[in-house]
Amino acid sequence: MGRTLDLLANEITSVRALVVGDRSGLPIASAFRSPTSLTTTAMATLALSAATKVTSSLNLPDPTDILIEAGTSRVLVRLLGNGFTLTSVFSLDENLGLVKLAMEARGREIREILDEMA
Repeated sequence: MGRTLDLLANEITSVRALVVGDRSGLPIASAFRSPTSLTTTAMATLALSAATKVTSSLNLPDPTDILIEAGTSRVLVRLLGNGFTLTSVFSLDENLGLVKLAMEARGREIREILDEMA
């Protein structure tokens, strides 16, 4: 899984954080070793819960991505299924469409690895 995260980190040039989290909000893997990994995954899990409640109350399907824009940064949480998340923090200048495509493709790879581990 680490290799897949490293490849994704190379695809998102301005990435500052890249973390896979489990349904409890705990980090499973990270492209960067930092104390913020735990906080990042915990917050991604809370964002997933809130976004799911919003879409449910609007009779919409469950979200696939959650995007937060703050100052000069973006946080993109990609839902991998069964409560697993892939979260990235990157510059507002980064091409969002390309980031989403890269996270979708690498997210599928990570999901396959998670399924093999189960």
